Amino acid sequence: MFYRVTEIEKLFNLKNAEHEIIDIINNNNSQLKAVKIKKNSGFHSHKFNTNVGIYLTDGEVELSFPKEIICGCDICGTTIPEKHNRTNNEYKIKKGQLFLFEKDVNHSIKALKDSIFLLIKI
Repeated sequence: MFYRVTEIEKLFNLKNAEHEIIDIINNNNSQLKAVKIKKNSGFHSHKFNTNVGIYLTDGEVELSFPKEIICGCDICGTTIPEKHNRTNNEYKIKKGQLFLFEKDVNHSIKALKDSIFLLIKI
């Protein structure tokens, strides 16, 4: 067991790169990573073999999913996309928001502003 207080912003050395990923916890069952990406950069379509949580600590990002994925989240209990800043299969995540999705789903992410988020893989 370990105990420590971490200021997420101070973990990064991002200079000219478009993004930086820092491992905070990485074991067989779960991962916690801090990710910093510059505005208009991001990650092309990919998927994880674990369920995923993205908690935005700063900025704003857009997650895009394949067209066949239909909204059915627990944010508002409805399937009305406008309830959570969604157009088509794109979700805008803002500072202080947590977004969860299942494993094995292709997705891409783009920073709408300089952004920092925690990537939680469980």
